[in-house]
Amino acid sequence: MKTITMYLCLAFLCVNFTMQAQQKDSIQLKKERTKKYLENRLRIITEDEKILLKNTVELINSDLEKGKISKEEAEKQKKKAAMLTAANIEYRMAKEKREMLLDYRIQENGSFIRFGEVFDSRKIKKRPFRYDRRTYSDLVFALGFNNALQDGKSLGDSDYRMAGSRFFEFGISWRTRLFKKHNFVRFKYGLSLQYNNLKPTGNRVFVDNGNTTTLEQFPNDLRRSKIRMTNLVVPIYFEFGPSNKKETDHYIRYNTRKKFKIGIGGYAGFNIAVKQKLKYSEDGDRVDQEIRRNFNTNTFVYGLAGYIGWDDLSLYCKYDLSPIFKSPNLEQRNISLGLRLDVF
Repeated sequence: MKTITMYLCLAFLCVNFTMQAQQKDSIQLKKERTKKYLENRLRIITEDEKILLKNTVELINSDLEKGKISKEEAEKQKKKAAMLTAANIEYRMAKEKREMLLDYRIQENGSFIRFGEVFDSRKIKKRPFRYDRRTYSDLVFALGFNNALQDGKSLGDSDYRMAGSRFFEFGISWRTRLFKKHNFVRFKYGLSLQYNNLKPTGNRVFVDNGNTTTLEQFPNDLRRSKIRMTNLVVPIYFEFGPSNKKETDHYIRYNTRKKFKIGIGGYAGFNIAVKQKLKYSEDGDRVDQEIRRNFNTNTFVYGLAGYIGWDDLSLYCKYDLSPIFKSPNLEQRNISLGLRLDVF
């Protein structure tokens, strides 16, 4: 029995060593084939570029003989053409290597294996490199103070706390350049969630009385009283300001880093949730109460907005043209002021 086990172990080791050797030979063979392929491509690319350079030099010499350019100008153009040829050779070889890295192992029956999965090769489409990108995306974060403009009252006489009422906004936006040759005017649009909080002054809460919503005194001492309206909106702006431009032979890009900008526009959407949150003490117990109700708020919301800033940070203001509460409630319109961050 021991003899059989020993023979089996030896056989397993021999097979394992053989497989490892074959694997090493396969890797080495692949490296040699890749090296030969690149050397052949370099030779072909160099010959192509030399032919183009030769034709360019002949044109320069022809212009020189006809007296169209001076001898100094001809030498200058020849040096420039030689430098361009060398750059083209380097670029084309880099492109060949990059395409080899991005290539897939195509198997039979129109499929290939990648990371242990099987895919249909007919669905593969390599995205071409875009010379000019006109649209860029940003993540939007905003926060600040919130309040409401009421008929017959100023912000100083508001029913809501100036420092306690706040707003928050999170979303994604896209910037599209409007003109072909410059990036001074951009069309900005996206999708955002706005959280508008209002904290009543005094020991008061919102009460739903049929078609009307009023602020009434609460019997217990309130530690917190606020109402939150969550809006899902589509903001649209025209953004103005200078930008940085980077242009090469292969691409052109614009960005607004460390540049002044101003945006003017508005938004429209829907009020998707309303919640009143109360915190108070009752019989020695702390009570946290959340009331989810419409409170006669308008479902459709729209307004004006604008920002002015530098780089990613801006001073931001928005104002609802739609009243917070439906008629016959007194008209109140939400207004917000704070900071906005556009991260791209």
